[in-house]
Amino acid sequence: MTDMTGFYSPITSRPLVEGTFLTRPNRFCVHCMIDGRETNVFMPNPGRMKELLLPGVKLILADHGRLDYRNTRYTVMAVKYQDHIVFLHTHLNNVASQRLIDARAIPGLRDFSVERTEVTVGDHRFDMLLRDGEGDLYLEVKSCTLSANGIAMFPDAVTERGRRHLLSLARMNREGQRSALLFLIHHGNANRFLPDYHTDLAFSSAFCDVEDRLPVIAVALEWTPDLRYRVLNPRVTIPWDVIRRECVDRGHLVQVERDGTGYRVSLTRYLIELSKKTRKRSGEVFPIRSSIDESESMAGVLSGLYEKPVENSDGWAFRIEGDPVPTPGFQQALLDFRMPRRLQAGIL
Repeated sequence: MTDMTGFYSPITSRPLVEGTFLTRPNRFCVHCMIDGRETNVFMPNPGRMKELLLPGVKLILADHGRLDYRNTRYTVMAVKYQDHIVFLHTHLNNVASQRLIDARAIPGLRDFSVERTEVTVGDHRFDMLLRDGEGDLYLEVKSCTLSANGIAMFPDAVTERGRRHLLSLARMNREGQRSALLFLIHHGNANRFLPDYHTDLAFSSAFCDVEDRLPVIAVALEWTPDLRYRVLNPRVTIPWDVIRRECVDRGHLVQVERDGTGYRVSLTRYLIELSKKTRKRSGEVFPIRSSIDESESMAGVLSGLYEKPVENSDGWAFRIEGDPVPTPGFQQALLDFRMPRRLQAGIL
């Protein structure tokens, strides 16, 4: 039985049910099996989350009952991932953060109280307006669900809106309007946070640019099956030196495409000008940006998953029968490639 010491009350009072994930036809809808019936369920999170939403995983759903004004009865709240719960409901991310701020649970914000939410400044709307004895502070809160090997990353999909928020908050600070950025990481074992330069290089470059102009805070939360939560790591490290070194447009590409009746997984050797090569590729392409050449070790991992590859001057090609992308083996390999353990120690 889990010790409830330090946990906040459940994030929702709705009844919770379990569903088995089947498919995701669009960003805001998933198909689940609930009590033996396939059901459309609302997904309140536009992120990709391919490492989480694998066929057969268990989702925790809020049951709204049969309401005339809703197209779907159920809403995805969280996913059972490996041995823990990952909270997915981005609309309630701010509810959790407001509770934490009011409880003085976030270092760097312990002297503040929440004055208002959804605050507009110019052309931008920010999540909260906080206040302490010195005045106002504008806060933007981001939900982070991508994590492996103790490392969390954001975003898992390109976010131009997020990049603009970064730059706007930094500009406000420069002009005398205090602001800050808070990441709620929904993996309790995370101890380091980096921008996901593999997925969104523009956001990550902007993140590097605001290092000295914008306070950035990251905390890691632990969740229970009934959606209670607590701060497990209030001081997640943001290793700026590692970020500056690794946020480069070179590295490797993993490509998955149809190949006759099956699929081909290709791994390139270490490349320069990664973005241009990514745009020219077909099928699904997964950039793996890195400051060093890790081609051989990556090829070894893929060789352990698939049959012996065909090797040429460009890299390695593996042929398999089924689509590897929605499988645990492929997704775990991709996580390990993108968030290698060497980033923990900050070593090459």
